[in-house]
Amino acid sequence: MPVRERGLSMYSFLFDAAAGAEGAGGLTSMLPLLGIYAAFFVILYFVLIRPQRKQQKETAKMQNAITNGDWVLLSNGMYGKVVNIINDNLMVEFGTNRSIIIPVRRDQILAAQEPDLTQKTVEEVEKAPEDAIVGNDLAEDQLDAYDQYILEKGNKKNKNGLFGKSKN
Repeated sequence: MPVRERGLSMYSFLFDAAAGAEGAGGLTSMLPLLGIYAAFFVILYFVLIRPQRKQQKETAKMQNAITNGDWVLLSNGMYGKVVNIINDNLMVEFGTNRSIIIPVRRDQILAAQEPDLTQKTVEEVEKAPEDAIVGNDLAEDQLDAYDQYILEKGNKKNKNGLFGKSKN
């Protein structure tokens, strides 16, 4: 059999197999698979896509509602006060000297809130014990023999230094 005829017979075999599978319920055997894919995309939509779109709409609504005099929190963590609005740019005043005014794109605003500048009291921190110096409480520090030797050598006043070298 020539090569050409063998190739055609192979293709015809594949087409016959596909037609036979379709005739024997090929579409009906694919319905459960399509149902699984559809359920996966529905779950994906309600878990990921819909909440994200809802949050984007709320953020855009908040950004469009900003007026002059509002305090804003920018995406870089800085607070500022809006002094002018030009198209999609806000002129935001930073600092207390009222001379730093920077144009900011409207989409860089995270929240319209005033900074909390109240001072909070710091609770008393537990003080370290007074005898926590390394030579006074050897038993508590669990110093080994070498550490004790180094401490004793350092306390002795002799001609040789701590490491046996003569001091000149």
